[in-house]
Amino acid sequence: MEHGTGGTATDGGWAHEHRYDVLLATPAVHEAVRRNAARARRPMSAQEFLSRAASLTPLVGAPMLGGAERGRRLGLALRLRTGRTREAELPVPVGRVLAAVLCSLALRAQEVRAVAQHEDGCTLTADIPSDARTFGGVLEVCVTRAAPGATSVRAKAEIPGQLIDWGTSRRTLDTLLADLNAPDLG
Repeated sequence: MEHGTGGTATDGGWAHEHRYDVLLATPAVHEAVRRNAARARRPMSAQEFLSRAASLTPLVGAPMLGGAERGRRLGLALRLRTGRTREAELPVPVGRVLAAVLCSLALRAQEVRAVAQHEDGCTLTADIPSDARTFGGVLEVCVTRAAPGATSVRAKAEIPGQLIDWGTSRRTLDTLLADLNAPDLG
C-alpha cells in the first residue's frame, strides 16, 4: 500500500473512503489484507509457554501452571489492567490509513472483532494475541479524517488481568505506528 497524499487513477478513489465495509470490499485493499494475513506469525501463547515450562520442570511446572491461571482469574476479577495510548496525525488520506491499519492488524495476527463506524472514520477493536509475557489483550484503533488529505489515529492497547504487561502495550503501539509509516505493507 503505497502512501500518497491523494487518490490516484490506480486506487479507484478508495484512498478517501472512510467506511470500513466499502473499503474492505475494494479489491486492492482486500488483496493487500489477505497477503498480509498470509504472512502473519502467531507468537507462542502464554498457555503454550507455561505448558512447555511445566513439562521441563515437572515438580514446579504443574503448580506454576495452575498458579498462573488462578492469578489471571484473580486479576480479571479485581479488574486489573495495564495499557498505553498513542496519537498521531498522518499526511495521508483516511482510506489509505485505514487500509494500512487493516494490513498491520492482519500481519500481526490481531483479529478484528468489532468495528464502530463514525461520520468521518471508524474505530477498529482487535485482539492482541497471547504471548509468553501476557495472556493477550485488546487493541482499539480510532481512525478519523482530519484536515484535507490528513488523518488522525488514536490507538489504545490494553492488557486485562495483569498489573505489569512487560512492554507488550508499548511494543504493540510502536509496531502499529511503524507499520502506518511504512511505505508498503502490501
